[in-house]
Amino acid sequence: MISLIKAIAVDMDGTFLNHQGQYNHQYFAQILQRLQAVDIQLIVASGNPYYQLQGQFPGLSSQLAFVAENGVECIDHDRFTYCGQVAPEPIQGILKLHQSIKDSDFLLSGRHHAFVFDDASAYFREHIQSHYPNFRLIHDLRAVDDQIVKLQLEVPVAIKDQVQAQINHDFKGQLTAVTSGYGNLDIIVAGMDKATGLQHLLDQYQLTANQLMAFGDGQNDVTMLKLAGESYAMQKADPRAIAVANHRAPSNDDDGVLQVIDQFLNNLKEG
Repeated sequence: MISLIKAIAVDMDGTFLNHQGQYNHQYFAQILQRLQAVDIQLIVASGNPYYQLQGQFPGLSSQLAFVAENGVECIDHDRFTYCGQVAPEPIQGILKLHQSIKDSDFLLSGRHHAFVFDDASAYFREHIQSHYPNFRLIHDLRAVDDQIVKLQLEVPVAIKDQVQAQINHDFKGQLTAVTSGYGNLDIIVAGMDKATGLQHLLDQYQLTANQLMAFGDGQNDVTMLKLAGESYAMQKADPRAIAVANHRAPSNDDDGVLQVIDQFLNNLKEG
């Protein structure tokens, strides 16, 4: 099985990135070069928007593929192959839900930038800055001037599971709420997730799911871990990710993803 791998998908937060949101750039550059030498495509599969992910791979994004916004954006070597959109009606519905929940915060993620209501908490504004740089403050939805690809709702931890279940019930067929590595709810277009984005790329590359290796740590990684022929849950992964993965990887604070890929390439060479 391992010799068949022709594509590797990696989640970012809690998986590829350490707890400080960084990675070993020199080690990664070496690994990327070795992957390219044996014609293995690296795919970044994240809940973050494409423009933010590009900034994390300076000078290298054109050599990568991306499944961004939890599968709603799919980009192959700087070329958008598809981009989903949240319809106006469910946006209004989630906004009403947000307004009914005390101490909640709401974000609309667009293809080019994000929108946050001007009454958002200072904590939320600070918290999202690294994931949604240059987000715009708005007073109402009339100020939104971008294609909305994902929603995000942050609610008190005590009711998070309840709110998630409510969204998945009330907006069935329109939206799906998943938890991210940071405990908030990513609300994506129903039928679009990391697995669907990856399958789209695999079809383009004329590869099968058995030729995919994937790394993840959160609930939003479960579908891609189930899809991949070889799947790794990180050392500190969500139990739901661990349950579906074939293997465990070392900690993201120890370059766990790069360690596993390094060993895989060594084994490939020896084989």
